[in-house]
Amino acid sequence: MCGIFGQLHPEHSDPALIHRMAQCLAHRGPDGYSVHHAEKLAFGAGRLAIIDLAAPPGVVFNEDRRVSIVFNGEIYNYRSLRPELEAAGHQFYTKTDTECIVHGYEQWGVGILDKLRGMFAFALWDGETLFLARDRNGEKPLYYLQRENGEFLFSSEMKAFFQHPEIRPQVNPDALAYYLTLGYVPPPLTMFAGIQKLAAGEYLRVTKHGIQKNRYWQPVMSTHQTNLSYAEAVKTVRESVINAVESRLISDVPVGALLSGGVDSSAVVAIMQKAVAQPLHTFTVGFDFPAGSPGDAKFNVDAHYAAQAAQHIGTQHHRITIKDAHIADILPHLIYQMDEPLAQHSIVQTAYVAALARHTGIPVLLSGDAGDELFLGYPHYRADRMLERFLSLPHLLRENVLLPLMSRIPRFAEMARKAQFSSPAARYLEWMRVFSTDTASQFMRDADRANCVQTTLDALLNPLLAEPNTSHFADRIAFTSLKLWIPEDSNMRVDKMSMLMSIEARAPLEDHFLTELALTLPLAYKLRGNTFKAVFKDAIREFVPPDILTRPKWGFIPPTSDWLRTQLRPLVETYLSREYVSAAGLCQPEAVAKMVDDHHHKRAYHLHSIWALLTLHLWHALYIDGSLVLQDKLTPADMVGMAVVSN
Repeated sequence: MCGIFGQLHPEHSDPALIHRMAQCLAHRGPDGYSVHHAEKLAFGAGRLAIIDLAAPPGVVFNEDRRVSIVFNGEIYNYRSLRPELEAAGHQFYTKTDTECIVHGYEQWGVGILDKLRGMFAFALWDGETLFLARDRNGEKPLYYLQRENGEFLFSSEMKAFFQHPEIRPQVNPDALAYYLTLGYVPPPLTMFAGIQKLAAGEYLRVTKHGIQKNRYWQPVMSTHQTNLSYAEAVKTVRESVINAVESRLISDVPVGALLSGGVDSSAVVAIMQKAVAQPLHTFTVGFDFPAGSPGDAKFNVDAHYAAQAAQHIGTQHHRITIKDAHIADILPHLIYQMDEPLAQHSIVQTAYVAALARHTGIPVLLSGDAGDELFLGYPHYRADRMLERFLSLPHLLRENVLLPLMSRIPRFAEMARKAQFSSPAARYLEWMRVFSTDTASQFMRDADRANCVQTTLDALLNPLLAEPNTSHFADRIAFTSLKLWIPEDSNMRVDKMSMLMSIEARAPLEDHFLTELALTLPLAYKLRGNTFKAVFKDAIREFVPPDILTRPKWGFIPPTSDWLRTQLRPLVETYLSREYVSAAGLCQPEAVAKMVDDHHHKRAYHLHSIWALLTLHLWHALYIDGSLVLQDKLTPADMVGMAVVSN
């Protein structure tokens, strides 16, 4: 089941509302839905049938129907939980993983969450309590709102709330500073006023006494306590990765994989292929540049490596090539599907490759997401390690001699600037931001909130950065990214874009056992000399071609800068115009206009900032003022028809 929604009303629920919410989220549950009405509660679920295809769609009950659940996700250890529950006297009427949660709640209460291995968002009703939970690493989203009259609503996507006749989308001004700096909105906030999201690893209980929210899982980074030698760590990581991948092959429908040609996805695919009898279907995405051209060399690197990895591993490989001419047509659809603005260019590729998989008849895809955060795979981790070494020099030498000298030498001036950070949050944002806090302040229309941007970000980030027990700030960056960026940026992108195409995406490297292991490994096991992710690469070395292991890191970025000057130029001129930005009231129109003009005429490079601003204002036009109306739904056939497919 992949789309859940519901209403708990202090007097009487509205089943008609639940049916409208179901229709709104039909892309998440194309194989049918059902609703359950129990006086004050009405809730439902759509189904993307993956396990026990004969089971009825939607709501699942216990034996006497006193406990019911709507569920989104997959529980990979349900086959081991079921015998334990049956031995305790519970009777099953389906073969689904969902039913294990119902009986597990009867048996263990909230403790069922500790038993589950998988990705999930669910709502469970026992006649008195509405119990909501989100998985440990936030692979699945869950939104909720409480109205002044005591009415409580929840959903997998926020757009379903606007099926309520009395709920209208409004901007949450407190979210803007987070969006402009981080590129996403951290929980519990969303960009919609009044709507909140459950954080990864949290659960929420709604009773007649009110709402109680708690955390059931807290990742702990303690890199001083491992007893593993490097060789032992390699062996343990290898075993954990294999176990995580193989556990996610459970399915009654075909399973394929996203293959970028990077180390992580190639390792996942190789382990998958060893575990199955037939050639896997793998999928990648590329751009429409002639072979050997500068554009091909710059933007199709991943596609070329993916083909090489597929040939080496022996998969049945598919590539979808995006044609620039259609970008302006599909982008508003993708931003609408995201619910709230997300400053991610790669929503485009994710949607296209998911459409290809669905069109090919593969409804489940495994990915290599989160490997770079767990094992430090980005250049900024090594750059921060260099900064750390510089900051360890004697203060007088650093401040009185080296910094003045470095500031005058272009090659070292950036390091000198970074050495002046006043807070951990500022240092983190240097590597993980869209706008700097100063620039965000200059762009924000609300003067009071603009004056508090740094304070706002400090309050969010400094406590997270202080949690890890480690000697290295690079570890703190990775830990905080795992807590924030992975669930609220990367996983949101994958969930919303894959579910738009009725695809279930699974991320084995986000397995919580693997996460807990990775957080105990010292930095020296991950960054060894010039090698990123050393312990992971050594762990999967036998599976992956040598050229993949040694290839340089390459971002998953489309030719967005060219699009902004060409295909997307009409959208930029409309929704980042002085008139529209002024009417929206979120940003300073003159500041936006200058940035756009400088980028367009190549006086400066503002790709990421302009993309974030365009996404924000397209979202505003789609949801807030309604000036942009989508005429038709976007389907996998539409996406594939606008691209070129090759095998």
